[in-house]
This record gives sequence, structure tokens and C-alpha cells, in this order.
Amino acid sequence: MSNHATLERESPPGAGLAAAGRRVDVAAVARQAGLVGVIVVLVLGFGLARPLFLDGGNLINVLLQSSVVGVLALGQTFVLITGGIDLSIGSTVAMAAVVSGLLSHSAPAPVAILGGIAVGALAGLANGLLITRTRITPFIITLGTMSIYAGLALIIAGGQAVYDIPAGFQDLLAGRVLGIPVPVFLFVLLTIVAAVCLRRTVFGEHLTAVGGNAEVARLAGIDVKRFTASAYVLSGGLAGLAGTVLVARLGAADPTLGADLLLTAIAATVMGGTKLAGGEGSMSGAAFGAIIIATLTAGLTTLNVQAFYQQVAVGAAIIIALLVDQLARGRR
Repeated sequence: MSNHATLERESPPGAGLAAAGRRVDVAAVARQAGLVGVIVVLVLGFGLARPLFLDGGNLINVLLQSSVVGVLALGQTFVLITGGIDLSIGSTVAMAAVVSGLLSHSAPAPVAILGGIAVGALAGLANGLLITRTRITPFIITLGTMSIYAGLALIIAGGQAVYDIPAGFQDLLAGRVLGIPVPVFLFVLLTIVAAVCLRRTVFGEHLTAVGGNAEVARLAGIDVKRFTASAYVLSGGLAGLAGTVLVARLGAADPTLGADLLLTAIAATVMGGTKLAGGEGSMSGAAFGAIIIATLTAGLTTLNVQAFYQQVAVGAAIIIALLVDQLARGRR
């Protein structure tokens, strides 16, 4: 009997799958460690160039700047894992911001906040239903709804920003707890919840299965349409929350709010290890990606680098990160 046959006979059932799972876990841990390492290097590097960058208040501000993009990146991760994409999140942020801003004038702050989140979730549901019912690619559907939601935001707001946001609304989402901004608490909490949902629940397993191979998932008894639509609802709901947080921080609801957040959120998600093709993603990676982008932007601002040079630097950093990740995947 050949050595190969002997090894097959002596290996316990499932040993190959278990070993593969361990390799995936090790690779994921290594990727997360690499992202943390990049954050540390950036912080120390900017700190050496400008010691004030290492001030505790400034570092908290960096986390605050990353919180909104981070929340959007978490929602985008749910969608990308299914093999889709949501281009409408920026417009959803604007629409939710306007609705919550208007509600804040006549309703209690919690109701206004929930109203903004509900608008975002409904926008996500519309995306999910259109994608699963028409079978048109998510890119085209969400490109269309991006324009629709942007127009609705302007219509609802009457073409102008909503001002005079009540102090109670602002304190609830833009205040501080033990010296830490509320958006930072929300960002950390949502990252933990989303990570547990993705890795430790049947819902997360089914989302990953849908992105890995939708047809195989369907044959395995998974309701592909329902889970796909659910991912877009989560993305929309988190975009709605991001919109309400921005209203509280800015003290106004601008109907053009969020236009510059889409690409940054997708970049943070992909930088964190989520595959655009679907089937693989990381919530903590998305969060770290958002922090890397915020740290780089804040550091360059501290060094008085002009905004257009910052855009070049951030774009280059994203491409380098993706190239490194691609090389690592190819090596594995």
C-alpha cells in the first residue's frame, strides 16, 4: 500500500477541514495584528513628528472621526460578504439625517433618532427587495437608489439644511460619558456585536455561505433572498444611525450630507480584509480600516499637509494595503 493511502487511512474524518479552519483562523489573526501594527506605526510616526499628536484628547478625537465611517463600514461588510455592494449608503445617511433633524423639532430625541434609523432600514429593505426580486446586479440597483435617496433628501428638506437641532438630541448622540464621546462608545459596541453576529451565529454563517456560493447555499436549504435582503437592511439601518450621529455632532441636517463617505467606508471595509467577491469578511478589520484612514488623515492635517495631498496619500495607502493583502492571499 502506498504512503499516500496509508496517510488517508490513518487520518481521522474531518481532519483536513479542521486543519483548513485553523489555517484560516491563523491568517485572520495575522491580518488583524497587521492592521493594529499599522495603526501603532502611524500614531508613533506622527507623534514623533508632532508630539501633540500623542495627546490623549487628540487620540480620542481620531477615534471620534473614525466612528461614523466605521459604523458605515460595518454595514457595508454585511453586504459585501453576500457578494453584493451598497452604493447608496451616503445618500441614505443624508435622507436619515434630514428626517431625524425634522423630527427632533416636534418629537422626543429618542423618537427622532429611531426615526432616522428606521428610514435607513427601509431604504436598505428597498435595495434588498429590488435586488432579490429583479435579479439585477447590486451595483446597478444601488447606483440607481443612490440618486433616488439623494433626491428624496433634498425634497424632504426643501432644498436647504435643517437647523436649530435641540440640545437634548445633540447631548444624546454627541455628548460624552466618562470623558469618551458617545459615538466612540457606539462604534466599539456595534463592532463587538457585529463581530459576534458574523462569527458566532447561524445568521452570520448563512450570510457567509450565500457570498461563498449562492446556488450551493440554496441547495443546502438557506433562504438566499431573505438573507441577502437582511444584509441590506442592516447596512441601511447603520447608515441611518450614522446620519443621526452626524446631525447631533454638527447641530444641523444637511441634505447633501454623506456624499463623501461612501468610498471611504468601502475602502475601510476592503482594507480590513473583506473580499469584494463575497464569502469572507471581518468586522474588526473594517473597524481597524476606518481607524487607519482617520489616523492618516488626522496626522497629515497635524503636519499641515493640504487637503488634496491628503486625498492622494489616503488613496495610495488603500491601494498598498490591498496589494499587500492580495500578495498574502496568493502566498497562502
